[in-house]
Amino acid sequence: MAAPGQLSITTHNDLVVVVPYLVGFTPTDSLVVVVLDGRQVRFAARLDLPHLSELSELAVPAAQGATMIARHGSAAYLVGYGPADRVAPAATLLTTALTTAGVDVLEVLRIGDGRYWCLCGDTGCADGVAYDPAASRIAAEAVYRGLAPLPDRTTLESLITPISGAERDRMRATTTTALHRLTDMLATETSATARTAPEHVVRAGIAAVQQAYESAARGETLPDDDVAWLTAVLMVPEIRDHAWITGDGSDAQRRLWIDVTRRAMPATSAAPACLLAITAYLAGDGAMANIAVNRALHANPDYHLAHLLGHAMQAGVSPQQWRAATTGTTTE
Repeated sequence: MAAPGQLSITTHNDLVVVVPYLVGFTPTDSLVVVVLDGRQVRFAARLDLPHLSELSELAVPAAQGATMIARHGSAAYLVGYGPADRVAPAATLLTTALTTAGVDVLEVLRIGDGRYWCLCGDTGCADGVAYDPAASRIAAEAVYRGLAPLPDRTTLESLITPISGAERDRMRATTTTALHRLTDMLATETSATARTAPEHVVRAGIAAVQQAYESAARGETLPDDDVAWLTAVLMVPEIRDHAWITGDGSDAQRRLWIDVTRRAMPATSAAPACLLAITAYLAGDGAMANIAVNRALHANPDYHLAHLLGHAMQAGVSPQQWRAATTGTTTE
């Protein structure tokens, strides 16, 4: 999902043009639900387009998704990307689920090869209508609001592709040093049964997080040693939670956690990936949030925070609700 700000849709051309901005990339083999509250777009949710043999598997997630959507909007558009024999039955199934949940489906479009087709009986679209992104005000509005789609989901995923080669070798060495430093600091704890990190470790970690946020705000890139130390101390739950609670969803912090997630070694990558997911979620960038959650779970399948955030997004918890429930604060 992605929060689109105050975008509104008045024509078919607007609808076709806006979807890539809402989901963060140009979809393929997808069914996208654009949810409205009144005349304003609330968010867009993307589902993988099933093959006909897998259509029945869409029934349960469609019903669950429709129930969630009904909590946040009163109407929706459906936009399918793929061949007609796959889009039409999937759109029919989802339309039924949404209607049953009380959501009014205003239009169903299929997009392909620079044209769109209306699947709700509009004879003017029967042969497909060429669309022109430049003819819609949506593109200009979206760019003004900081929404910029990538060519596809793979390109979005590539933003956090782990580093390789000599850069990886340098980070491995600096991370080993950082972990030794953290181990030595933790070893000063006198109680073997202590459930929290020593206060001096937490202070040092919080200082590292604060320095990283300040550097990001200035547009600076952290050196290897600082990234290695940051990923090490983020393994301490109290420090990771401080970074999570003090995060603001800004573009600067999003860039920071993308960079740190890329450069983190596998053993230390779950926390920065989760922080990237939370930052993206707060900013309304649901596509990146999902990708980052998957990265965290790939690094550590039992990482509790990643599971918590993933379940929240699947349940349709808004970023504001997540923020209030988990930190006691809200985002504007």
